[in-house]
Amino acid sequence: MSRPFVDVVIACHDASRPIERAVASVLHDDDVRDEVRVTVVAHGLGADAFEQRLAGIDGSWRVVSFTDGVRSAAGPFNHGLELVEGDYCAVMGSDDFLEPGAMSAWVRHVRAERPAAAIARIRLQGEAVMPNPLVRLGRIRRVDAAKDRLFYRTAPLGLIETAEMHRLDLRMTEGVRVGEDFDFGIRLWSVGRRVDFLGAAPCYVIGVDARERTTYAPLTVEQFLEPVTRLLDDGLPAELTPAHRRALAIKLVRISILGAAGTRRDADAWRGDDEVEFLAAALRRLLALAPGVLAVFNLKDRRVLDGLLAEPTVARVTADVLASSRAGRRARWLTKNPLRSFGRESTLRRYMLYYLKRERKVSPS
Repeated sequence: MSRPFVDVVIACHDASRPIERAVASVLHDDDVRDEVRVTVVAHGLGADAFEQRLAGIDGSWRVVSFTDGVRSAAGPFNHGLELVEGDYCAVMGSDDFLEPGAMSAWVRHVRAERPAAAIARIRLQGEAVMPNPLVRLGRIRRVDAAKDRLFYRTAPLGLIETAEMHRLDLRMTEGVRVGEDFDFGIRLWSVGRRVDFLGAAPCYVIGVDARERTTYAPLTVEQFLEPVTRLLDDGLPAELTPAHRRALAIKLVRISILGAAGTRRDADAWRGDDEVEFLAAALRRLLALAPGVLAVFNLKDRRVLDGLLAEPTVARVTADVLASSRAGRRARWLTKNPLRSFGRESTLRRYMLYYLKRERKVSPS
């Protein structure tokens, strides 16, 4: 084919993955099939087995072999993105797929609007659409990283302008067990030229029927927070506006700090007090990045966060996590200052938007 308009990179490290489903879904829409090319990066595998399986799929696709000896999708994704020639590009997991009509709608939008990135709606296989990012009601064009809560979706799923990817020098982070797309997505949403939300288009579907997903393997707190640590060490937050720094800090406290604590409810899930102190130190760095952000957190979460700052021990954090898990509606909905309970980043406002934007139809596939 001539130079494609869209290049889609799919990384695959396991020959048992449903790669045919992924490729066929990208090339499903016949009105844009001639404008799209799929590159399957066979990570540590030969290309022959994949080529035989894909032989019956109409459209432009290719398989390239890549070996780096590292069990991470970052290397093969970066290799595939280096081969991109289209005006726009995309990344996809080998377990995942697009709903019919998705690529057609995506291409129509970026041809007409020419954003630096267009964020796709996502859902887990067999479930309803996820309200992530939780954009302002009716907002599609020129979404904002803070006002539209883009940092909660660091995965750059959708279409990315190739020129913008090169201008920002976007790459997946190699050498981490999880979060290889962390820096990529945050930079794109915050310092990218223009970001749109494909709010009316069919979805990118995250497949859940694979035999195993490497990101489910147990991690230490240091490994879990490595993308956050790298982000802070590299100095990206200093490049952001105050509003974006604040939004990023809130997201990292909510997802990374509280997430690490909340998944370790038992004392034996912690290595020792030193691991809790590492988590507390990360929290202190985020508070230094954007002072005052704890005010937006509900009473339930504040119990855990305040405890980490006051007494970073296994005994204290597990007791606080247990107590917070039993919190009632008041503690889940309200902040220490009740007036802050309706702020953009508050739990109560989030629940209200979830209700207004919720998808009631669940797809079987």
